[in-house]
Amino acid sequence: MPLTPADRQDRFHAAFLGLAIGDALGFPLRGIPPASLARLPGLAEDFAPRPRGKFAKGQFSDDTQLLLAAAESVIREGKVDGRSAALHLAWLWQEGIILQPPRSLSEALQRLASGTPWMSAGAPLGTKCPSVLSRALVVGLFESGQRARLPHDAGVLTVITHKDPVCAAAAAAFAQAVALGMEQEALTPAAFCEALALSAAVHDKNLAEEIRHLPRLLTWDTQRALNQLRKVGVPPSELKGVDGLPCHVVPVLLTSLYATLKVPHDFREAVVLTLRCGGEADVAAALTGALLGAHLGTRAIPARLRKQVLYAENLLDTADRLFRARQVRETLATAIAHQKTRR
Repeated sequence: MPLTPADRQDRFHAAFLGLAIGDALGFPLRGIPPASLARLPGLAEDFAPRPRGKFAKGQFSDDTQLLLAAAESVIREGKVDGRSAALHLAWLWQEGIILQPPRSLSEALQRLASGTPWMSAGAPLGTKCPSVLSRALVVGLFESGQRARLPHDAGVLTVITHKDPVCAAAAAAFAQAVALGMEQEALTPAAFCEALALSAAVHDKNLAEEIRHLPRLLTWDTQRALNQLRKVGVPPSELKGVDGLPCHVVPVLLTSLYATLKVPHDFREAVVLTLRCGGEADVAAALTGALLGAHLGTRAIPARLRKQVLYAENLLDTADRLFRARQVRETLATAIAHQKTRR
């Protein structure tokens, strides 16, 4: 049986909450090496009592802000529109509210805010920043009924800030992983990764192959698998001096997918698995939280975390409005199809 509308709406809620919770759990830990994290108990029991600078417990970072901005654009337009999305993302920079964005993202948003066309403002080829991933959640949820559009729309939202096709491929794979949460029947790891690989291959075939190989790592020792994933697709020069996940879209995506497949029914344990990787683990934890939410629903997310993440009401309101926008589009598409059959 397909999901009921109420079940589907709950998955929208859980995906938004899951991403923000994973982000907020990891934000105070960003950059901490794995050895130090190993001494910290209960990383996903509660939000860290050590605020990052001036920020309160439960505060998420730029990744969730980018998700919300992209969602507002799709809600307004009823579709993924590059120009509109660029305006919404640039607004974060113009208002000075985006929280500690990576340099390449910051520079791209600044170019957008100064009037550079959205197809030209992105960071150049070779810059493969994981900040592109969270906004693809919107595509996965909104296009889950029309999954053939996922790679294109994920690419549109990605190129606004980063032009490298690997970024678009990673965003397309993540969007597909979210969309599969709307399916009633769970796929095997091999079938799941094949669906993601097909989306990624539209933009980059090498990343698609890495995703296809991911299920075999589930048989490895966990630490060995994570150590291998942090190096995939990353030039050795970019790993020098980096303890934990590098600021690179491929290891961050693959680590979150691995955690989701390794611990598919335990939100807290899967998120902890990514948090303990250190480095850019906050982004990976956000993606893992979103995927577990999209696949399991809100009941899988610990109540304490749902209640204490900041701006939870805003997250749920945005998820609801995106859900309604999807319903409106489906109703229109059905009406148009019905008219065509009557002619």
